[in-house]
Amino acid sequence: MATSKSPDNGGRLRLLSLDGGGVRGLSTLYVLKDIMVQLNKSRLAVGLQPNRPCDVFDLIGGTSTGGLIAIMLGRLHMDVDECISAYVRLIKSVFSEKQSRSGLGMKLGIKARFSSQLLEKAIKQVLQEKGYPEDEPFNNCQPSGCRVMVCACAKETKGTVRIRSYASSRSDPNVAPTVCQAALATSAATQFFDPVTIGARTYVDGALGANNPLDEIEGEASDIWYPDTGISDLQAQVSCFISIGTGVPGKKPLQDNAVKFAKETLVRLATETEKTANRFASRWRKQLLDKKYYRFNVQQGLQDVGLQEFEKEGIIESTTEEYLSEQDVKFRVADCVRSLEVRTGMLSQAS
Repeated sequence: MATSKSPDNGGRLRLLSLDGGGVRGLSTLYVLKDIMVQLNKSRLAVGLQPNRPCDVFDLIGGTSTGGLIAIMLGRLHMDVDECISAYVRLIKSVFSEKQSRSGLGMKLGIKARFSSQLLEKAIKQVLQEKGYPEDEPFNNCQPSGCRVMVCACAKETKGTVRIRSYASSRSDPNVAPTVCQAALATSAATQFFDPVTIGARTYVDGALGANNPLDEIEGEASDIWYPDTGISDLQAQVSCFISIGTGVPGKKPLQDNAVKFAKETLVRLATETEKTANRFASRWRKQLLDKKYYRFNVQQGLQDVGLQEFEKEGIIESTTEEYLSEQDVKFRVADCVRSLEVRTGMLSQAS
């Protein structure tokens, strides 16, 4: 008979999935902040320090923007406020200066519009501020705690690649990225940044394969905890699986209409994210009904916020606050918090 691995938390898994979406990743963080504030009320009431996402979730995964946030929250152990501050500084420093207006090179190939060097510098600054060296390995060989997985896309095959902060039987033994390399690989959006090379492999933005990484996180969690029995056992042991989007986007491509990529691929990404969420909800319908699976995503107001428009920070914040103030969303956040509290001893655990 196949046997299952026991989760580190004693049998009740909590998973967090973060979509890609450029600067709209701020919306993701504002949603998560609301959840964490509600979750920590009971801890603060009895004099305990608030938990961070890395204290709460067993696996945090993301793509592109979501991957970068997953690394900051899960691997660098930031609380949400720290992550918001760091993320705002990062997007302002990276997107304030274009190096190509059209996104086209001399031979009409796709040229990066923004500096990959600036992005790397910004990520290294975040590492320095948190007390890590620039070459800090992504896999720190810690036996337990919050695992982080980010999606990238292999340039050679265009297949989705999972880059992990932990050892896995499915990991490529020849690829041992630093935190900075993992962040660059998941963030290297075609037309925005240059591809990233780690060892002999070249990676581009994970959004090309999994802009909504729900399926990848489901598969990864199954591989970690239930490699023999699979998804059915995973579903039975999940106490809370949260998916957060970056706002339902408009279907307009970038204005660089000469670039076929912008006309076709970006429109596909804009619609595929919600299609993935709908397919996943159908597969997890029992957990949805049992209040163990939650999808949060601003429905209206972020359609006209471009992936690089950092100056619309105020619009992103106010629109997300309006979404969170809707009565049905309030109820779902409250239910979500109760699901997160299922883990035995939650209130007695110090951060």
